[in-house]
Amino acid sequence: MMGQGRRWVTMRSMVLLLGVVSIAGYSCGGDDTGEPPGGTSGGGATSGGDGGGSGGTGGSSGVAGGDNGGGGGSGGTGGGGGTGGTGGTGGTGGDGGGTQPRLCTPARSHEPIPQRHSATVEDALDTFSNLSGEIEIQCGNCHKAPAEQGDFSYTGTPENLCNARGKSGKTPDDVMLSGEMPYMIGGQEALGRRLQAWIAQGCPTGTYVLPKGDMEVDPDGDFVTPREIGDALTELGNCIPDAEIVGRDEEVDERFAAMQSFEDLPVKLSETDFVSLDAEVLARRGTLAYAPTYPLWSDDAAKLRLVHVPAGQAITYDPEAKKLRIPPNTRLYKTFFRAVVEPDGVTRYRKMETRLIVTREQAEDALFGTYVWNAEETSAKLLGTGLDPASPDSRELYLNGEPFPDYVRPYTADETTGAVQSYAVPGATRCVACHTGSESESFVLGITPFQLHKRPKGEGGVYTPDVLADELNQLERLLAYGVVRGTLATLTPDDFPKLEDSALPRRARNADELNMQAYMAGNCAHCHNPRGYAVASKATLRGLDMSPGGSVFGFPMDATGSDGRSYFPPTRVSVDELSIQNLVPNGGIYSRVVLPTGAWTLREFGLPVSNEELGSFFILHMPMHTASVDCRLPVLVARWWASVPRDYERGGQEAPEDPEAIELAMRLADAAEARALRDCEQHRDIGWVLEDTTERYPYVPRNIDWKTKLDDWIRAEEMTSEHEALAKKAYAQGYFAPRCAFPGDSPEPETVEPWMINQGTGRPRQPWSAIYWSNPGEHIYAGICSNCHGIYGDAQTGAARALRATSGARVASFVDGLFGPRWAPNENLATFHGPDAGEDDLGPDGAAKYLVWMATGGTTVSFGRTPEEERTFFNVFVNNRIVTAVPIPLDLETAKAAFRRSRANMLGVARAACDEIRTDAHRYGARYDAAVASGNWSSILSSVVPPEFGVPMWRDVCTLRNPLTDELRTADASSPEVDAWLRRAVFNAGVMAYIYMRDELTKGVIAVPRDACELKFPRQ
Repeated sequence: MMGQGRRWVTMRSMVLLLGVVSIAGYSCGGDDTGEPPGGTSGGGATSGGDGGGSGGTGGSSGVAGGDNGGGGGSGGTGGGGGTGGTGGTGGTGGDGGGTQPRLCTPARSHEPIPQRHSATVEDALDTFSNLSGEIEIQCGNCHKAPAEQGDFSYTGTPENLCNARGKSGKTPDDVMLSGEMPYMIGGQEALGRRLQAWIAQGCPTGTYVLPKGDMEVDPDGDFVTPREIGDALTELGNCIPDAEIVGRDEEVDERFAAMQSFEDLPVKLSETDFVSLDAEVLARRGTLAYAPTYPLWSDDAAKLRLVHVPAGQAITYDPEAKKLRIPPNTRLYKTFFRAVVEPDGVTRYRKMETRLIVTREQAEDALFGTYVWNAEETSAKLLGTGLDPASPDSRELYLNGEPFPDYVRPYTADETTGAVQSYAVPGATRCVACHTGSESESFVLGITPFQLHKRPKGEGGVYTPDVLADELNQLERLLAYGVVRGTLATLTPDDFPKLEDSALPRRARNADELNMQAYMAGNCAHCHNPRGYAVASKATLRGLDMSPGGSVFGFPMDATGSDGRSYFPPTRVSVDELSIQNLVPNGGIYSRVVLPTGAWTLREFGLPVSNEELGSFFILHMPMHTASVDCRLPVLVARWWASVPRDYERGGQEAPEDPEAIELAMRLADAAEARALRDCEQHRDIGWVLEDTTERYPYVPRNIDWKTKLDDWIRAEEMTSEHEALAKKAYAQGYFAPRCAFPGDSPEPETVEPWMINQGTGRPRQPWSAIYWSNPGEHIYAGICSNCHGIYGDAQTGAARALRATSGARVASFVDGLFGPRWAPNENLATFHGPDAGEDDLGPDGAAKYLVWMATGGTTVSFGRTPEEERTFFNVFVNNRIVTAVPIPLDLETAKAAFRRSRANMLGVARAACDEIRTDAHRYGARYDAAVASGNWSSILSSVVPPEFGVPMWRDVCTLRNPLTDELRTADASSPEVDAWLRRAVFNAGVMAYIYMRDELTKGVIAVPRDACELKFPRQ
């Protein structure tokens, strides 16, 4: 497929560019014949060909003919003919005419992006941080301490990697270059060459020079930008095209329409619509610049956005839905620029990457890719097609073989000092995480009614430094171009909605709330909406809809999160004490966005996490997928929290009409802003952690030592039909956490237990729909597994990202790994039984035995590099969640201790639960039995999370084919008999989870946690 794609690209370069040269002298490679749009010159002929194309009306002179007989192109009106090539004749002159006015006037935009003047050929650099991160992805799960599969372990320090040797005496780079590693895929030879080069250069802790391999540097490349165009570049391009010159490119439309997958995307950016930085050249092909009203912050990068709508199509506005429909085959380009100091001391910008989206009818079918610019900025190549200088023919791949993973590229940021910085290009999984929540359900962000209709500075929460004339008339321009149109006969900018009216009849309380919504529209809403990544990864966030029209305007100040903490608690500081020193913005939302600033302390947020510990989690910040922090966000949240007038003598209830409360709120907001900004500025740079959440394909078990190290006691166990039956039995386990609007018309359950009925009235205590039902497999997965592995089994969770950032551990995706692949669920189970297993066959339940082993000792990764990091992980990501997800018969401290002991071997929690069933140390079983006998359930039902409701299910699981005798109940916990009983109980629990994942998770059936009613019902 890739070979075919490359042959297509070669043919594409012959017919696409048509030798376009702008009036300003811009060229984008190629010298094919043909007739370009009006206003540009024709290209020169190829060797021995006929004359070049004719110039358009008002165009420049025709280009000279090629050698060996090519004739010169004819001049356009007002242009002269080109000279003939060797043995050829000159072109005919133009028809005369005066100087024609340029139909693309200089852009008036608040954001200039002047291009770099120097185009030096630089050494390709890499950093030890980047190198070690990629080694960690490829090798860490098996070999990074404490893991030691294959009797090889490393710590990851520069000194350790420099001197590491395996049992055979081979170095890691030798093993990579030999291709001996079964778990590695995609570029292991290139990684080996990089490691080899780093060692040869003395194992530096900073930068080192990459080996060039066979890659030839082409300083000319495809793009040569004349200085006058580069100097004039802004976020709207270098000039604003008149509507009359906007053209189309049907041939390119057809090529993109025919593409089916990433493999079909052009390898070189110059073979797309993006053939120039000259807005006039682009406009004549139908490619036009735009800028959103509320832009996404991207580590202070400048951006140029382009849109190309297919010929005859338009982005259509539906006035009833107040949404835009983006037609299939629309192409969107976004180029990112980084500021650099050039040798003359002037700061200009260099091109780093250009992202492309090709829309389709369904968002999930959209094509997307990223083109990375070379050091000379003369060409850009598709990430995933071989960028690594160490091995240009080795593609950049995820572990599962899919393109394109995170890519970090060091560059010279200050050419006067040689200072180097790194630029991180996000991989495909990060792209999907953000773009899944597209408002238009097209995979496209930044093209919405609010975003295209630019507003003046100071209106609608606009937060850009200024809004100049060509920005303000953007929508009129797009309408005139035909890029946007309405479903009605006429459409004007006045027909588009305004952000402040997006949630009528609710409105923003004040300017601070409007400003907060404006920032969220550009930076948060794509994740925090009902279809977004935030909700997909944590259902309890469903109520935090940050999109326009969502929950921001009038957000209830008494609302609480799933942890019971208030989102906006009243300040604890009196008026007399008010100052930047003692006013700490507070609450659930602020604590989340301020996490990277170091402003978290026990006193301020009531959590057992210190400032020092938080350094481990600076990577987990908002907005996501950036290497630094946008301090505007904590400032905006702090002002939002403080700006609401409250009556502090009455518990902090809102007082919107109280003049004194209003005045105090204004003072509080100013002080909160100052405190938030001070804290944030101290911790802006947080770094970038390479991510690869995919599973190796073809599948390789996470611990390749299973064949020799799987415990004998597990091999001796057997999964039976009794396990299969129990795993599907539904248990009523109390009520959901009361945060949802439970429908009252749900049918009565087949079995009505006494606790469900109010004995005084004879009616249900709560709607039948509020009862929390789960089978053992769902219960164990939701309570023990989903916090890291995710409710969808894809490891897309905050806890998984935290582990990657701290210990380097990669949480397994069940739906892609053991129970995958997704397109053939459970196919990988054959690894442990059948022809694929060979002499290592574990029997029909072999995969279940492997899962139990991995959850009882086979997973050797840690939850942090130090005990302190592990403690922080538990405090931040586990904490109360252990006993709130499901009614497990454990008290909080016992559950936390079980998690800490077992670490990644999570069935240790099941062992603790079954030991509680054995001893009933906390009397949960006794209280449950007493309530059954007496019919008095009041004490149990009064608990926020009644663990007693987990007793019946856990009794059945722990004792399945594992009788609990009186002798076992009273035996010493360390006795061999108790250990054997608990092992069988743990095997049962693991099999319950296995059956759920095999039969339900792979079909998309979610194990709904008790505290996530939002997955089934609307939030109140």
